[in-house]
Amino acid sequence: MRQNVLSILFALDSTLLVLLLISFQFVQTGTSEYAILQVSLGVIFITFVGLIIAARRGLTLLEP
Repeated sequence: MRQNVLSILFALDSTLLVLLLISFQFVQTGTSEYAILQVSLGVIFITFVGLIIAARRGLTLLEP
């Protein structure tokens, strides 16, 4: 069975975004962990937006 890669990546990005947003309440501001969390959130958010744009344009990536 061939699955759409975009839907898999979308689900993975959604899960990671939720976990990162939950972890914000357990990290103190001004620490290195907070900086890493912010950078990770930015990268995952950009890929999330990219996936939404790709899905809207009708791009279909299928697993081989």
